[in-house]
Amino acid sequence: MASRVFGGAAGFALAAGLRAISISGLAFGILMAGERRLYATAVVLGGVLVLVMFDLMRSIRAADRTLAQFVEGVTAEGYERPTTPVGLRALGGAIQAALDRLAATRAERQQRTDFLEALADTVSAALLVVDDRGAVVAVNRAARTGLGAGAGPMAAIPALSAETVQRLLDLPVGARDIVRLADQRAMLAQVSGFTTADGARRLIALQSVAGDLDAVEVKAWQDLVRVLAHEMMNSLTPICSLSEGIAGRLRAAPGAATEAEVIEAAEVIARRGHGLLHFVERYRQLTDAPAAVKVRTSATDLVRGLDRLAAAMIGEDQVAYSSAVQPAWLVVDADPDLIEQAAINLLKNAVDAVRGRPDAEVRLTCTLEGDQVALSVADNGPGLPTDDPEGVFVPFYTTKAGGSGIGLTLARQIALGHGGRLDYRAATPHGAVFRLVLPQA
Repeated sequence: MASRVFGGAAGFALAAGLRAISISGLAFGILMAGERRLYATAVVLGGVLVLVMFDLMRSIRAADRTLAQFVEGVTAEGYERPTTPVGLRALGGAIQAALDRLAATRAERQQRTDFLEALADTVSAALLVVDDRGAVVAVNRAARTGLGAGAGPMAAIPALSAETVQRLLDLPVGARDIVRLADQRAMLAQVSGFTTADGARRLIALQSVAGDLDAVEVKAWQDLVRVLAHEMMNSLTPICSLSEGIAGRLRAAPGAATEAEVIEAAEVIARRGHGLLHFVERYRQLTDAPAAVKVRTSATDLVRGLDRLAAAMIGEDQVAYSSAVQPAWLVVDADPDLIEQAAINLLKNAVDAVRGRPDAEVRLTCTLEGDQVALSVADNGPGLPTDDPEGVFVPFYTTKAGGSGIGLTLARQIALGHGGRLDYRAATPHGAVFRLVLPQA
């Protein structure tokens, strides 16, 4: 047939044209043979006409089948390569090139997916991907082996109690909390969020506090216990000593202790008891930090309000204060009340550090750093102890007389509640810089 002689798009068009001309000529020949009663000739021409029409239809069906196979392979992400019909070499070449590119893209995507799955299965933390209805849609190996987790409702995970499931679902994105499994193991839960084609997703990471929590976190808990024990011992020791002393004297010789001595001892006991209650109240405030209610807030407005508060803190003292926002249009996604509370603690510490020093300076800046916003408070005071600068973040640790020791801890909790962090840097040539780093709006 003509389709076997010509190739390419031009050849296919020429072959189709020749077929059309042949069909027209044969039809005319059949008509003329019929008029002249040449029936045998008409039958022969009719047979040839049928063969030409069949060849044309076959060629059209081949092209249609080739395109259909290609489209089905693309939509089904298959790799079946259709056979190029004769006469459609240009179409076949384009299809083969397209399939080669698709195969390379799919192979690269599969490699990336395999890498991410291997990475997720390697980490020791149990990872749960939860949809907006609270159902688990994906887990890693640690979640499968350690929690017995799989796709389905979180309540069906054997290692999670109903209370723990509810606490995990109630945690906002960016939050961290300590939860307990059904067997009472303590786990550090961290929540992050992302969006897929199927909607919003939450990634819940559960990490063992006892075994896998990093050394910094473990040291912080150890320091907290040490400070708690120290504070409580300071209050309980004189209470016990006075109580035992008065009781011993009264037991040995009734009336040996005068009324004034008993009253004095009772007053000391009451004073230390109130001090211990005050300490416990400060600890309760630390553990009940409110959750962040984020709104889009102008950094300029936030800094302007902090400027007024800083001026009130400085009062009549000779402290050079300045502030800046770069860029001026900067916007943060944060709880303005909590951020202001954290910044007040940082400003108060800075002002206290430079008060009475010559050339005292405090500077507040709010700058854009990549995809984060840094609210920094810098001073030219003595700075933090070089042997353990992280000690100032331990609850109740303070170097100031009358200080509560929870300001920086609360500020760090507020930063973590926003999905950010609070860190310290030494200033040059001396002083301190505290940076409250938050995600950009």
